[in-house]
Amino acid sequence: MTPARFRWGLMLILLGILLLLRNGGILNDNFWGDLLVWFPVVLIAIGIEKIFTNSRFRFISYLTSFGLFFGGLLIAFTGSFGGSQSSFFSETTYELPAEPSIKKLKVSLDLNSTDLTIRDSGDDLVYGRFDRFTRKPKITEDLVNDIARVELTSRTGSFLGGAIRIETGEPQDWYLRFSRDVPLDLECNGKDSDLHMNLSTTPLQRLKLNADNARIYLKLGDLEPLIKVSIIGKDANLRLRLPETIGVRISGEDYRSYLERLGLHKEGDAFVTDGFDSVASKIDVDLDNRLESFSLDFF
Repeated sequence: MTPARFRWGLMLILLGILLLLRNGGILNDNFWGDLLVWFPVVLIAIGIEKIFTNSRFRFISYLTSFGLFFGGLLIAFTGSFGGSQSSFFSETTYELPAEPSIKKLKVSLDLNSTDLTIRDSGDDLVYGRFDRFTRKPKITEDLVNDIARVELTSRTGSFLGGAIRIETGEPQDWYLRFSRDVPLDLECNGKDSDLHMNLSTTPLQRLKLNADNARIYLKLGDLEPLIKVSIIGKDANLRLRLPETIGVRISGEDYRSYLERLGLHKEGDAFVTDGFDSVASKIDVDLDNRLESFSLDFF
């Protein structure tokens, strides 16, 4: 048997296995995009096979076929994120319905370099929409007692610890909204992202945002008695919008002159608005001193 015949036999077997797993709902369509990205490896393997076919190291020609077979399986299983309704080739959605027993929602977003848009709130605990021709996030859910935990993890174009990086040129965009009724703790990590976060109609209790070199628009409401916000972002640009009815405390000595011009006064290690202790809704903001720019306005 020639190495070429052996290779094509294994490739046909691999294709049949992948189609069976796809049709059985074990894999989804996300991995096809990854296989296309890695297709040049097939050409490299065929070239190596041709080099050693008629040499005393002919066994290397057969090993390349095994490499393609098991490599294809690995890419398929690691690339099939997002559930049976997710597809690399189409816009997909994610919904986590509300349940009366859920009293708290904790969400963790691992954005990497993904752009994020949050607009308004809704009936579901979590609703997400993800663009076509983008790698869909890996989503995990954990419902324990009265707390729902949801984690969305982006898929990068990096492989082998970053030794190989592939850019498709397509922006990675997430569109999310959260429940209008269930209090939210939100943690968001990313870099080089555009973050448009309108949480004014969401009962946010805590926000932890870590996003270097990001462009951040953050609008908050006054639905909770106390909102705690921590923003870390080296060279990030932050625009913060708050309702006039809310009491504001901001920790960030480097922004002292700007905050005083806005009417906040020094109190301990922070700057607060007049009447901070007497208002019904308060926000406590801890700002990173490494932000490239920061602006605050009221609506």
